[in-house]
Amino acid sequence: MKSVAFVGRSLALSLCLLLLPLGLRAQVVRVEVPQTVVQGASFQLSYTYSGSEDFERVTEPKVAGLQVLYGPARQQMSSFQSINGRNSSTSSVSLTYTLMAERTGSITIPAATATIGGKRVNVHGATVRVLPPDKNAPAGRSQSGGATTTGSYFFRALPGATVVYEKQAFPIRYKLYATTEFDINSFEAPQYDGFLSEKQADDGRRQLQLETYQGRNYRTVDILSEVLFPQRSGTLTIPSSKIGIRVPVPQASDDPFFGSAVLADRTVESAPVTIQVRPLPTEGQPKDFSGAVGSFRMRAELLTKTPKTNESVTIRLTLEGTGNLKQVISPAIAFPQDFEVYDPKETYEGHVTATNVQGKKVIEYFAIPRRTGSVTVPPLTFSYFDPQKGRYEILRSQSFSLQVAQGKAEVSEEKGSLRQQEESLRTLRSDEGTKEITGLRVAKSWGYLLLYPLVVLIGLGIYFILARRRSLRADSLSYHASRASAVATRRLRKARQLLEAGSREPFYEETLRALWGYLGDKLRLPVSELSRATVSELLRGRGLEESTIQGLTEVIDEVEYARYAPAKEGDMQALYTKTATVISEIDRHKL
Repeated sequence: MKSVAFVGRSLALSLCLLLLPLGLRAQVVRVEVPQTVVQGASFQLSYTYSGSEDFERVTEPKVAGLQVLYGPARQQMSSFQSINGRNSSTSSVSLTYTLMAERTGSITIPAATATIGGKRVNVHGATVRVLPPDKNAPAGRSQSGGATTTGSYFFRALPGATVVYEKQAFPIRYKLYATTEFDINSFEAPQYDGFLSEKQADDGRRQLQLETYQGRNYRTVDILSEVLFPQRSGTLTIPSSKIGIRVPVPQASDDPFFGSAVLADRTVESAPVTIQVRPLPTEGQPKDFSGAVGSFRMRAELLTKTPKTNESVTIRLTLEGTGNLKQVISPAIAFPQDFEVYDPKETYEGHVTATNVQGKKVIEYFAIPRRTGSVTVPPLTFSYFDPQKGRYEILRSQSFSLQVAQGKAEVSEEKGSLRQQEESLRTLRSDEGTKEITGLRVAKSWGYLLLYPLVVLIGLGIYFILARRRSLRADSLSYHASRASAVATRRLRKARQLLEAGSREPFYEETLRALWGYLGDKLRLPVSELSRATVSELLRGRGLEESTIQGLTEVIDEVEYARYAPAKEGDMQALYTKTATVISEIDRHKL
């Protein structure tokens, strides 16, 4: 009996302990206070509780620099609703203090204690930023704003930096300032030239804040936040943008005490901003540098634990960090020559923050080994320029040791053809052997004599064809080189279809794949080992004209840029024509 009573008391105690936090969590008090106030102006601090119990009191805020003018004022609100015959009601109580800030700067309102239903509940504190009072500022019109007799307003572009490196990310905000109430009618975003941009996520909500600018306090709101990437060095200009607002304008009246005001539409334009873009240093630049600027980390792993011949081997590379990761070319990988290499698969995820872009790119490299034995895939390397450190950094993975086992034998088309020939000959001989017609045995023997040379000729032909194909397949690079033009034509045909369908990003990806794939096949190098520098050097060494090499690099740069920049159908058509032309010019030379 004692044990039963003990268990009962334990269960009761446990229930009480479980229910106690639930009761406390239900007694949540919400603190409401402006983020920014003006020195000498009154503002309100409210404590609101929603629940069935009585909100009795809350401790008075006593802070140096804050004066309590009035309070607490008690306000109770109730609501009743009926949905599908079900009635429900809610009620809330607010205790509000009217305060005044006596000094500027940041003032912290400490945590308070509220009494709800006879129980004491802790309440979070808050922080208020106090601005100085307005100074006498002349009201007038400027290049970037305007004024009325009741207030002024203007629009600003606020870059996070004005001196950056090429391809270095920097934020920019577009902010509206007004001394009166306003409504936003329209916004014309800037059209960038020489910049790539990524917008910060926008839920459509606009939060008003107070801000002091040139001695006056304004209502401000952020209209647009972006991260820009300059694509060339030199002096670049961020063009002006326009915003349409509706503001109150007072009207003349004979009544000296009561006037009237109407709403008027105004257009406010931001001033252009100049950005000085430094070129990336050539000293210390790695050979495999592909334009990555920021701060990154790398991880590589072998996904295929038991590689076999004629089966795919997968190596996964993960790049993460802040910067222009979305725009850079993936690192090269050097599979052994007896591996058949395929185009890698890329996925990218990015998040635009207030100051930069955080991204993650996953590249999966695929190759099929054709021979057994021990092979080593060299380390993957990724180089980037760190603008904070002002130098290039090189990330290097581990090497990958593979013990390739024998997989399933690959039945080639040639073997299948040979087998069909053998079956045909066997059938022919079987058919001849079944014919036992009297008087034709001599003729049958003569037929065999005539058939043997034919069989020998067919056999020799098949042998030379198979030998030729085996030779080409033994040297996969030569094989791919012989098919370079045909493969490029097929990919350009697909790019043309994407162009006509208006599929912008897939069009640029397929065009880029056609370019790099053709160069890799033609130069007898894996695509993973190619870069602008290596391609230019190899083509120059093999006697290609400098104008053709320059045209090739321009097309590659244009395709890379167009993948992430706004483009029209005409631009896509022109780029397609340039790509086909430069491939045709290179194909006329024996490389």
